[in-house]
Amino acid sequence: MYSILLSLFLSLLLGYGGISLLGGYHWFWGVLFTVVLAIVIWVLIARRIGKRLQPAMEQVQRQMQQQHFQLAYQSLEDMLPMCKWIPLLKGQLLAQMGMLSLHMGQKDRGVKLLEGASMRNADARLMLACIRYRDNEIDRAISVLELTAKINKKHPLLHNTYAWMLHKAGKNDQAQAALAAFLKKNATNTPTKENMLRLQNNKRMSMTAFAEQWYALGLEQPPQTMGQMRRAPKGFREPPKRKKGG
Repeated sequence: MYSILLSLFLSLLLGYGGISLLGGYHWFWGVLFTVVLAIVIWVLIARRIGKRLQPAMEQVQRQMQQQHFQLAYQSLEDMLPMCKWIPLLKGQLLAQMGMLSLHMGQKDRGVKLLEGASMRNADARLMLACIRYRDNEIDRAISVLELTAKINKKHPLLHNTYAWMLHKAGKNDQAQAALAAFLKKNATNTPTKENMLRLQNNKRMSMTAFAEQWYALGLEQPPQTMGQMRRAPKGFREPPKRKKGG
């Protein structure tokens, strides 16, 4: 926000000076000059702040890779003052801080942060909706996904989860409309096409195509075989149990 105000102030100041030099006769060119100058100044300020921001984000990534989640959270929190200069930054930081809080078992703080997450962060908004749904706040969960789906038009899991919640709430026509809207932009997405056919034939939606991404949302229990595969080392199967007396 500060970067926008500063660029507007400087451009207006310089633009006014330009109009004065032209004797006030060419006001159109003065206004155009002011607008272009405002954009240039804002870009220059954003680039300068971006150079300071990049090392901090790289540090967060390293901390998360090393599973130092509390340190990563603190690093993100330390970046919040920069949001005054980059308007869209706050929503992204809150999304990451919220997801980290949930990972550390701090649900209340995580939910509060996710409520301020950017609408463009589909994964964070999806997690918020699923928490609402698990807390039996069905309408609030659907509302979150309805708004998020309008912005994130190429996120299959988001749109299918939105339709799944609608279908579970007995709103089959709305669920079909949600999938149809997604298929207009993503006509070749197989799981969505299959779920559309299921709804049209009054059958339950199947989310198994999304595998662990779906089960991580906590809306359905994974199949027992999937749980066994997760526990077993990669490339190995658990040996069959011997019968007693065998």
